Amino acid sequence: MKRIERLHAITEELRRNAPRLVSAEALASRFEVSRRTIERDLEALRLAGVPTYGQVGRRGGTALVAGGPSRPVSLTTAEIVSLVVAAHCAEGSPYSISAKTAIAKLLDALDDAQRVAVEDLRARFRLAPTRPAVRARVMSVVEDAVRTQTVVTISYTDRDGNRTRRSVDPVGFYLDGDHWSLIGWCHLRYDGRMFHLDRVTRADATARACQQRDPDDVLGWVPRPGRPA
Repeated sequence: MKRIERLHAITEELRRNAPRLVSAEALASRFEVSRRTIERDLEALRLAGVPTYGQVGRRGGTALVAGGPSRPVSLTTAEIVSLVVAAHCAEGSPYSISAKTAIAKLLDALDDAQRVAVEDLRARFRLAPTRPAVRARVMSVVEDAVRTQTVVTISYTDRDGNRTRRSVDPVGFYLDGDHWSLIGWCHLRYDGRMFHLDRVTRADATARACQQRDPDDVLGWVPRPGRPA
């Protein structure tokens, strides 16, 4: 049995027994491998995002978290490499760091044969280094603010060189060509605005929850293609 097949089968075994714990010894016997191999497989499933929890001791074992997925996602070699390339091309985009860590977890969960196939296909690409235009800390703070829907305070320089300090309800992100902007509700202007992230020189998180707003409603003032400004 290939490793990816065994990972799928282990997840199914945990699902069938949930919420009861299944010991590593029982899984090793079931799949005719060593306990150490099962422990590595369980760690790979955790890294791949399968929600499991463990308990040590004589009656310990591993179980799936209630409500979790029943099986790991199976991807082809081409699909995996496409994600690797997409993550590289998205360098500097919102959550691009998260994309890299997700791919690292995915690669760790591959069996040896598929890992070799993925590396062989990856080796056929030549990806030049990229230079993100947005400050790393600014991007990290804004990402968290959008995810948690909390007010963010930014230092912003507009197209005319005017610098302001603003509190913003972070609604989402807008991509125009190669430029990412924060869709926000500006407390200073009391209106919807787009803030080019490469013009944000500083961003500070707050603990204040912001009002829930729809991105399309906030962007209602933005001219659409083919529509006069």
